[in-house]
Amino acid sequence: MFDSSRRDVLKYSGIAAAAAGVGTGTVSGGETSDDEDGKAKKVGEGVPGSIERLGHDFLENPPGIYTYGAVRDDGKYAVMGGYYGEGGSFLVDLSDLENPEQAHRVPSANTNRQNDVKFDPRDGLYYRTLEPNIDDAEMGFQVIDYGYDVGTVEDPEIVATVETPRTGVHKLEEHPDEPILYPIDKDGSEPGILIYDVSDPTAPEYLSEFGPDGYCHDLEVDPHRDLIHAAYIGGDFVGYVIFDVSDPYEPEELSRIDYAERPDYEEIGEPGFESCHQASFDPERDLAVVGDEIGTGMPGGKHVYDIGWDEGSPENPIHIGFTHSPNAREQGEDEPFFWTTHFHNVVPCAGGVTLLVDGGYHEGVWVADITDPTDPTPAESYPTHEDEDLIPQLGSGPVVDMLDPIHPPFVWSVEYNEARNFVFASDSLTGAYTFELSPEKFEFRTIVEEIKRTYEPRDEVGADGLELAYHYYEEHATVPNTGGKEMTEDALAEIEAIAEEEGVEVEEFEMAHH
Repeated sequence: MFDSSRRDVLKYSGIAAAAAGVGTGTVSGGETSDDEDGKAKKVGEGVPGSIERLGHDFLENPPGIYTYGAVRDDGKYAVMGGYYGEGGSFLVDLSDLENPEQAHRVPSANTNRQNDVKFDPRDGLYYRTLEPNIDDAEMGFQVIDYGYDVGTVEDPEIVATVETPRTGVHKLEEHPDEPILYPIDKDGSEPGILIYDVSDPTAPEYLSEFGPDGYCHDLEVDPHRDLIHAAYIGGDFVGYVIFDVSDPYEPEELSRIDYAERPDYEEIGEPGFESCHQASFDPERDLAVVGDEIGTGMPGGKHVYDIGWDEGSPENPIHIGFTHSPNAREQGEDEPFFWTTHFHNVVPCAGGVTLLVDGGYHEGVWVADITDPTDPTPAESYPTHEDEDLIPQLGSGPVVDMLDPIHPPFVWSVEYNEARNFVFASDSLTGAYTFELSPEKFEFRTIVEEIKRTYEPRDEVGADGLELAYHYYEEHATVPNTGGKEMTEDALAEIEAIAEEEGVEVEEFEMAHH
């Protein structure tokens, strides 16, 4: 069940350093956590932030892994990318949120990968990146027509392939109101954020580039404030930059947080500043949430910045909050990217509650309450194990020798859709998911309750649950959704006893694991 098939590791250089901090709401590794006032918060009293799976589709599952998943504004379709192998891009029909279905796949050569995908605001178009796996492979981005003009949902067409000059496009962002695309042609010593006019989607026109010299990993257009939030992960500059994009053709830098001036990660629960990966925003409050991604050693976490909520502004963002993921701990060599944070959204909810939802690799999909932005507190997580027994060996691609083992859950991204009020998640191994996100308080579970809830039917341990219990015992310090409880020998014995009562041949599992 947990073999290291269909695997990958993203190689980011561990680059220079990082910054001053405030408190954390992390609850991993124990029964209480200290807030910045020194008061202990008791795990189990309930934290706003519950998540429930609506639907899942394994998709076509060609060799390789799935990457970013984007949702169209109306919530009727999602698109996912492919990484290594020949996956390409996958359009997902979300007409029935409980039964998402693959609508089409546009394969790619295994010489490049589609790390990112985004919808154009015009119906029937999406973009996918071209990032080379080998020298001399295509690099840039492509435009897919699936209903705009010559293509259809069932028979899409690549209507443009644009070559960029440096190392290929890892991420890109569309402007929501203007025919502008911002692909990032990554480079450590040049600006790298390009501006293309896509008025004619069959012939995107390069206009200019902007930003500090450095490898910008990701940017997001904030239409509520006419800002761009940009995360620089390496090169000459590492950190967070805010641009004024009131003129989307000529963004102007307003401020930057330089990680070189701030401290590195040294301890779970304490903020560090390394490998700035994603910069996003609260759509209703003047706040930004910035995530770091670190593949080995101490994992990256989420930073909250005041950009007008209190004393801060876009010209002077102030760091006010931080959290790691719920079960974060130091990542061993055999745990690539397991506990670092990845792509997130901020979601305003009923009753004045604001939630952060993250696609946190081995954490699965996890939620944090950021109603008080100075005290982000992790709540429920969902481990995306569905159909894990169907995962095949990687099987193709020119870079197999670079791969390290991963296993479910391994969530690449989440996106919240306001139009239909759901979360879409892309698991690199197990495919497409839809979730209902709720501000209801999440009560941490016992280990037995969590094991029983992981697989269908959700009222018994079963063979899958017993195997998972051994997995937690052998490889993980804590069990998700339990507030930091460890799978001890006694806890494992309790699970074994329940499984045996259910008719599971426990002795076979004992022999396999001991």
